[in-house]
Amino acid sequence: MIYKLESMLKIQSGLNEVIQTTQNISRDTTRIQSHLCIMIELMELCNSTRCFNYWSMKKRQDDADVLEEFSDVLCFLLTELLELNINEIDFNDAIKQENNLELTIRFQDLVKLYNELNYKDTNTYKLFSEKYFELGYALGYNIEMIFDAYKKKIDKNYSVQKQFKDGGNK
Repeated sequence: MIYKLESMLKIQSGLNEVIQTTQNISRDTTRIQSHLCIMIELMELCNSTRCFNYWSMKKRQDDADVLEEFSDVLCFLLTELLELNINEIDFNDAIKQENNLELTIRFQDLVKLYNELNYKDTNTYKLFSEKYFELGYALGYNIEMIFDAYKKKIDKNYSVQKQFKDGGNK
């Protein structure tokens, strides 16, 4: 499925501008941190699925929480894609929900790809993005669910920035 990212990229660009203004920062000063955030948030997503916890009976978090974690990664990933001018991806949308072992392998594959990311190689970023959306499907979601969760996360992020702007949480 070829998916045009324009709507998500426009939304993310607006949030990025608000963050830069509110926090008095520039993309140049946050690029390295933002890149690391992709990995950190990816691991938080993995943790929310509990797919790797073969020794535990603790169940995966509910869909709203998993989708919020998915959206956290997406915010940072879209920021990178904006900079690299990647406007569409081509991913397999026929993937069905997978078991814990299959999900664990998908997370490991994304970690390997993450380690290959660099700003001079748009192909690897595009591949990472495609594999990331496929992970969403493997988790049991579709593009509409992902987009809806992303919009909710963006609204939440705008609220956080408003609190900073209004003098709270500094």
